[in-house]
Amino acid sequence: MNCKLFWSVALAILGFIVIETVFADTYPVVVEAEATAVLSAEREGVLSELNVAEGGSVQKGGLIAVVYHKDLEFRKEQGVAKKEYFAVKVENLTKLNEKGLVTDEELARAKMEQHINTMDIAMIDAEIARSTILAPFSGIVTARRVNPHEWVRPGQPVIELYSPNDLRITGDIPAKIASGLKKGRSYTLTFQDLQKDIKANLDVIIPQINVKSNTIKVVWNVPKSGYKAGLLPGMKGFIDFGSE
Repeated sequence: MNCKLFWSVALAILGFIVIETVFADTYPVVVEAEATAVLSAEREGVLSELNVAEGGSVQKGGLIAVVYHKDLEFRKEQGVAKKEYFAVKVENLTKLNEKGLVTDEELARAKMEQHINTMDIAMIDAEIARSTILAPFSGIVTARRVNPHEWVRPGQPVIELYSPNDLRITGDIPAKIASGLKKGRSYTLTFQDLQKDIKANLDVIIPQINVKSNTIKVVWNVPKSGYKAGLLPGMKGFIDFGSE
């Protein structure tokens, strides 16, 4: 935020004002989740299943929710039945065509009907697949935007989640300080909510300066000690370059 923070603390003692000036080279940092997702419905319908709750965990590929699609399954069964019929029809007409008993046009029409039916089944399969919401990665559910049996629309958020195993710590550091930081070096970050110092290696210095604040975004990896300490996305701390 600011390069060197000066602040004055005014204390009233026995009617006298005492001014204490404090100097610090501290800058705020925050814990972020690298893998986050807002999962949305892909098709319109009633949410017939919702298998997660806020704070619950999900596994990659696990079933999150289902939009009602029994009607699509019935249509697919009809399509499969027609598929068998068209296969027999084309086979018989092909034999008759070879004997000159059926025109090429009649055979071509039967093959067209067979192809259309195959495409209809494929489209129904795609709609059925779009009726399910699967977890893109293993993680923790942070918000549930809808309830079971509610009507959802395409693009409507259903849940939010993040991966607790992919955290990072970021801070906007003044450019003249950030330019002297070393990638891979360990820095001490203090998190007062945990009452702990975390030593984290600098991972990335984003090569772009914020022209309004003249700062550069710096990213630290979260070490195993950070996970054990209980770091969570959104948790705030600070780095004191005066002690580095």
